[in-house]
Amino acid sequence: MQVQAILEKTKLIKNAKGKPVKVVLPYRAYKELVQLKISQEIYERPETQEAIRSAKRDVAAGRVHRFKTLAEALRWLDE
Repeated sequence: MQVQAILEKTKLIKNAKGKPVKVVLPYRAYKELVQLKISQEIYERPETQEAIRSAKRDVAAGRVHRFKTLAEALRWLDE
């Protein structure tokens, strides 16, 4: 769901002073936000960041394998 569509379908519940206190949004948008939060939490883990840094070092040092097909990559992994 696109951001604009989410904003158009989102409803704010306000208190007596007009301050937003709750948000009602489509379930699909809620699910997408939860998945995004999960992805963000995984990305922010120290071990994920270290794996990314390590992969960048491997690429810079030429320690890479190129495959034309997934089957070729899977065969290489089984070796």
